[in-house]
Parts: sequence; C-alpha cells; structure tokens
Amino acid sequence: MVLALLALLGALAAFGGQATVGNRTVSVSLGEQVLAAVESASFAGLLIILATILTRRRRWVRRAQIVTLATAIALGAVSLLLAAVVPGQGLQASALTALLVLVVDAAAILALTAQKVISWYEQDGAMPRYISGTIVFWAITSAVLIVLQTLR
Repeated sequence: MVLALLALLGALAAFGGQATVGNRTVSVSLGEQVLAAVESASFAGLLIILATILTRRRRWVRRAQIVTLATAIALGAVSLLLAAVVPGQGLQASALTALLVLVVDAAAILALTAQKVISWYEQDGAMPRYISGTIVFWAITSAVLIVLQTLR
C-alpha cells in the first residue's frame, strides 16, 4: 500500500513541468507529463487492486503479484542502467533509493515463492483480463516513458 500511495503522489508530481537530468533542469512537454501521470496512476491502481484481492485463494493472485513485482524490477533496473550508461544522464542521489525499492521487491518475490504462500493460493482460475490488461498498459507506458526520459 505504501508503494501505491507513492505512485499516486508520482502521478501528481508528474505535472511539475520540469525534470532534473544530470546536473541541469529541463522542461517537460505536456504530453510527457500526462504520460508520466497515467503511468504512475496505472501502477498505483494495479497495486491497490492487488492489495484488495490478497485474501482470495486463487493461484492467479500470486501470479499477478509476482508478474507486477518482476516487471517493476525489470523496468527499474533498465532505467537505472540507462541513467548510468547514457552520457549526460548521470545517476542521482535517488538512484540509491530506487535500488533499495528493487531489493525490497525482489524480497517480496522471494517470499511469494515460499511453500506456505504457494499452498495458500490453491484454487485454480484464470487471471481476469482487467488485471492483465492493467499490467500490460502500465509496462508499456513505463517503457515509453523510460525511452523519452533517456532521449532528453
């Protein structure tokens, strides 16, 4: 839930109009601001949905949690890697915080693979399309945003 609240704040912060790239401040277009807000809002919505269905004993709930966290780790790692590799981007102080969040997400995935957790989610069933659609939408908007931020 903390991640969901932070993502909601990220949706509001996206409308700041400027971003720090390396040691300079650049203006951000309205389209990129809207994309960043939609990306953060979809991630927050996905986390809230997953938090509300935790008590369901269906296997797809665990699968959706693992896919969401693994996607967050992959997108965060790519973003950090590009910030370190692309000239002029530079890693900022927030990179350490982002790395810590990635480690916590990895620990959550590790916990989701424990035998007690696996035995809790015992019922079969297919993942609803609105959840898989939200995961795909969030992943695509995040990837587009990473590319746009790298090209700045």
